[in-house]
Amino acid sequence: MSCSPLRACVVTLAALAACRDGSGTSGAGPAPDAGVVAPAPSVAPTASAASAASALSLDAGVADAATADAAAADAAAPDAAAPDAAAPDAAALGAGCKLRRGPLSLSLRGPALLWSPDEAERADFRVIFNRDGVAQHVAPSFGGLTAPGSPPAEAAPDAGEGAGDPARASWPACVVASRFVYCMDHGGTIRRTPLGGGEGPPIGAGRRGTGISAVALPGGHTLLAFLSDRKTSEGAVTQAFAVLDDGAAVPLSEEGSGATFVALSPWKGGALAMYIDARSALTPVHARTLGLTAEGKLELGPDAVVFVGDAGESRMGGALAIGASGPAYVLLPAAKDISAFGMAAIRVDEAPRDDMPAVWSLYPNGLSPAPIAATQGVSPIHVARVRPVSREPGARHALELGQLDGEGRFHARCVAVEGKSFKHVAIEADRGGSLWIAYTTAAGTFIEQRAAGP
Repeated sequence: MSCSPLRACVVTLAALAACRDGSGTSGAGPAPDAGVVAPAPSVAPTASAASAASALSLDAGVADAATADAAAADAAAPDAAAPDAAAPDAAALGAGCKLRRGPLSLSLRGPALLWSPDEAERADFRVIFNRDGVAQHVAPSFGGLTAPGSPPAEAAPDAGEGAGDPARASWPACVVASRFVYCMDHGGTIRRTPLGGGEGPPIGAGRRGTGISAVALPGGHTLLAFLSDRKTSEGAVTQAFAVLDDGAAVPLSEEGSGATFVALSPWKGGALAMYIDARSALTPVHARTLGLTAEGKLELGPDAVVFVGDAGESRMGGALAIGASGPAYVLLPAAKDISAFGMAAIRVDEAPRDDMPAVWSLYPNGLSPAPIAATQGVSPIHVARVRPVSREPGARHALELGQLDGEGRFHARCVAVEGKSFKHVAIEADRGGSLWIAYTTAAGTFIEQRAAGP
């Protein structure tokens, strides 16, 4: 662990010990329906917004809490001489991610799940929205390919409800595992329903508005992770739980540890779980493996505090990034210290271990929330992240695409879109060498298909 001020190091080490022995209290969980804003006039990206760097300018029309947080952040510009202050490479920006189709304005506004009906080909991704616990599928209709090097065409309506102000989808996004889709309704009830349609019984009672995650396990099993409030001797605590198939929920976070964000990914014949415990003084990040016993029961590996960051907020999120083989990376947009903010990449090899080093890619300024997403199961690993364009308070935000190398270093490929704020982002890679990205602003939700390389 690297600590600059001695005081910060002592506090961090003490917190790490507290996480391991179960002491300490949990930070508050995310507010219900975090990130949802009042409807705004739909503003779709057009050809006139393209710049010389192939960046689109998307004016959301409504500033939100994220902009106010960025204005209040007291973060300085990265120090280019520092080995971990890897600012985006200006030469790389615009060298990749050429727009193939889109941007397409969708008929719903809210967190979007990108899903391909053909898992083998992983092509022609669809969008799944959450409508109060019910999955609504949308098949984008782009109207043809965008010629290489040409500006994007006017955004066309999708195959859903048509033009006009987009209807609001529910938070959080639905998730898919094997033949099932999981969605949370406004009351926090999570149901597992067949992708082909039909009813599904409730299998979890989560904290309303908080994210869920699910993966497929060998033998046709599915695994769900979610957050839920539980009463303890210390009061109400938000913790992470896991459900195998439609069984009972089991604690995923250790006794005495809270959780404000949870994510799963397939890994080494089982699953890797990561959860964040954002607190007012520091932010422990936990990871553990999950698998199946010979009897088909869920088996949890040891809990490891892989990283301890500075003070966090309850809506702090992260991502699990995994290639076709090799290590996994926990990606966390967080404060590096009192003067710097960026993306920490924490490597996980054979099994999660305490206090792993982080490779930092610094942002021009702080940002909260800072949406981030990464691909899983394909190489190279692709990342979509939102960062401020510059260090000035209230600066516009950029949706930046890049790749992780074998050491966890981030290499910027392009800025896909600029806007006042972004609520949610998703990214997937298909077998044909394309990236699919979906992003939500105050104006709506949009989808694009881009080249994965130059």
